[in-house]
Amino acid sequence: MKKHSRHWGQRACAVAMALSVCAAQTAWAIGPGEPPANTSPAGQEQDRAADAVYTDTQGNVVPGVLAKGITVSKYQNRASESQGGIDWQKVKASGVSFAMVRLGYLNDPDPYFHDNMVNAQAAGLRTGVFFYTQALDTATAVEEANFVVSKLGDYTVSYPVAYDLESQYLLDAGLTKQQITDQAIAFCRVIAQAGYRPMIYANQEWLDNHVDASQLKDESGQPYDVWYARYGTVHEYPNRTIWQCTDSGQVDGIAGNVAIEYAFVDYGSAVDEGEWFQVGDDWFCVIDRKYQTGWIQTDGKWYYLDDSGKMVRDVTLNIDGKDWVFGPDGALVE
Repeated sequence: MKKHSRHWGQRACAVAMALSVCAAQTAWAIGPGEPPANTSPAGQEQDRAADAVYTDTQGNVVPGVLAKGITVSKYQNRASESQGGIDWQKVKASGVSFAMVRLGYLNDPDPYFHDNMVNAQAAGLRTGVFFYTQALDTATAVEEANFVVSKLGDYTVSYPVAYDLESQYLLDAGLTKQQITDQAIAFCRVIAQAGYRPMIYANQEWLDNHVDASQLKDESGQPYDVWYARYGTVHEYPNRTIWQCTDSGQVDGIAGNVAIEYAFVDYGSAVDEGEWFQVGDDWFCVIDRKYQTGWIQTDGKWYYLDDSGKMVRDVTLNIDGKDWVFGPDGALVE
């Protein structure tokens, strides 16, 4: 397991605390010395088969693709009702390995969001989320981000959380390019602070005319991922990590049209490693984009994360009727 400062995109190694961690960490919600019989993490299958070939709408091979995905929302759910709903097992069997799931609007979630997240994950797909903005100021963009975060805690979000900028509502309200840019940055920073990987969704026209893409960076200066919506054959764009190549694709298990996505980054392997994050003097652990609580064992040492996810340190704590002593580095004192 890696240690990083709090912003997901920053990737700056934090060495302020002598905490020994490793990639093969294990989290258990019970006390030390009482692990369940099977504590090995489930193996993740590779997104890309060795012989997989991905093509654009003209049949040209697209180089560098690591995974094929879809975008799914209430529209695909409703179109598939006559066949009993989306058959996620068929979707998976067709070669799709991830789904970007529509969350909806502020205080107005997609009515199928929960079903899509649960059923896609049950079928073995990795999932990301996209949210459509209607914010007219940065304060509302932050509110939107907090709303999104509040809806994600029950799911394993292993692909990015995307901010869909293509809102005519913003243009009709007269927002400037700089205002839209500031709102996108504000949203992404909240998403990153919550332990998720933020992303900007936009087409060429929006990227050229309605947002200053050169400013879409985290606090360390690293650009945010771009989910590039451009149908046809052109797929290159700075920091493009997912390309939406068509909105009229056909996938087994879904009736009607569905957007096809190609990922050029192996998001899955990055998520599987887990992360330690530091906020001020406090440490948190995020695995599969979820804050961990309770007992954590890494590199043979035990740590305890309270209900807020914060690692306890330099304290004697009564847990389930027994006193446990934790050192200054957070490790359990045997």
